[in-house]
Amino acid sequence: MAEIPLTMPKMSMTMEEGTITEWQVAAGDRIAKGDVVAVVMTDKVDMEVESPAAGVVGELLRAEGDVVPVGGRIAMITSEEEDLLGDLFDGGGDADADEDAVAEVDAVAGAASGEDPAPADDPAPAADPAPAADPASQGPPPPAVPLARTLARDHGLDLRAIAPTGPHGTVRVKDVKEAIAATGAQRGDGRTAQDEPPQDAAAQGVVDQSAVDQGTVDQGAVDQGTVADGTAAGAAGSAAPVVEASPEELLGTARERRTRVLTARAMATTPLIPQFAAFRRMDLSTLARARTGVLQGVSWTTLLLRAYSLLLRGNDQLNGSWAGDGVKHNPTVDVVLAVDTPGGLLVPVLREPDQLPIRELDGRIREISRAAKEGSVDPALFGPATGTVSNLGGLGVDRFTALISPPQATALSIGTVGFAPVVEPDGTVTGRMGCELGLSVDHRVADGADAARALQRIQDLLDDPLHLAL
Repeated sequence: MAEIPLTMPKMSMTMEEGTITEWQVAAGDRIAKGDVVAVVMTDKVDMEVESPAAGVVGELLRAEGDVVPVGGRIAMITSEEEDLLGDLFDGGGDADADEDAVAEVDAVAGAASGEDPAPADDPAPAADPAPAADPASQGPPPPAVPLARTLARDHGLDLRAIAPTGPHGTVRVKDVKEAIAATGAQRGDGRTAQDEPPQDAAAQGVVDQSAVDQGTVDQGAVDQGTVADGTAAGAAGSAAPVVEASPEELLGTARERRTRVLTARAMATTPLIPQFAAFRRMDLSTLARARTGVLQGVSWTTLLLRAYSLLLRGNDQLNGSWAGDGVKHNPTVDVVLAVDTPGGLLVPVLREPDQLPIRELDGRIREISRAAKEGSVDPALFGPATGTVSNLGGLGVDRFTALISPPQATALSIGTVGFAPVVEPDGTVTGRMGCELGLSVDHRVADGADAARALQRIQDLLDDPLHLAL
């Protein structure tokens, strides 16, 4: 008889941990391979966990409500089937030691064999003598989970300067996030933020007031409040203050609190982006007429998301990501659709929405929104994206700023669609269908004029319903 551990599965690209919301078996129950044994909440969606083998449930290692990292043991199954996984997840008998084991197995194996699990972040040192470097930055980088390597690279951090907390000295995602959030975090090249040359301040969206006085600063930066008065305008890298509270003092159910924690984690990185927003009221009169004919039944959200995705498809810069030394081109267009649900905000991703027929896209948006409100979205729909669309118009909001989530460079906010008075060239006042769009832009990637041209491009697309319908 084999004792097979049942571990927390990785159900999506971004999943790091899951919450056991319901056990559907008890110790001593006989189960078949593929039977549902538990329901797990991850990425704000409930998913069923199936048994990997037939046998008897030996022990439930975690209780309902427990948060378990990916790869952590949640139960043991006694089975006559061969345990093909062997002791892959054996962390010395401690369930917590299995944390991140699935994502880390390749990195750990590479470290054990003496192989470098990933290319070095920095080029090989020159042959010429150089001043002694910090020992932490010498030698090959430590093993790290893939997402941790990506985050470190995107934020210019050297893995060798980050203290690992994972099994076998593996750098975990939370290690990198803590390094990013730390005030004055040490960079991989041994410099702190205070050591950066003056020109890097402009790259971070902070401009010296003297430059404004000389007229050499983009006015959009002044209007958006990103100009410094001789000091850094806010500590973007500082962690936001939190208060201490007991579980009894927290609002909402365990599920609702879990959703808020996930949202808070995602939003905590947005202050690190020097971003601004440009607003423009869009003329929707031509598109409104088309919605009585060829586009009848297609929602405003679908049409505006379609125009935004077409903008990104034709603009490599705005569809890019800041890579430290320039803008990285993203070959695909993947747009997050922010969905309000009874349990909190969900952010499923629409892949290549500009390449779907308009009615197929409309049906997909409606289905994803319905599933999100029911908490049954496919976890595969959560992951990296190149832009975000948020629509509060249906809730009566005319104008708001959508925050950018790295590594995205833009986010589009949609206000209420309706008639508003417009003064015509001859001085007469008429009512015209429209809405206000806000385009938030990473100032490292693009400037105010780029945002203005982007909004004009969206207006051009809205004036061409046939282009949107194709």
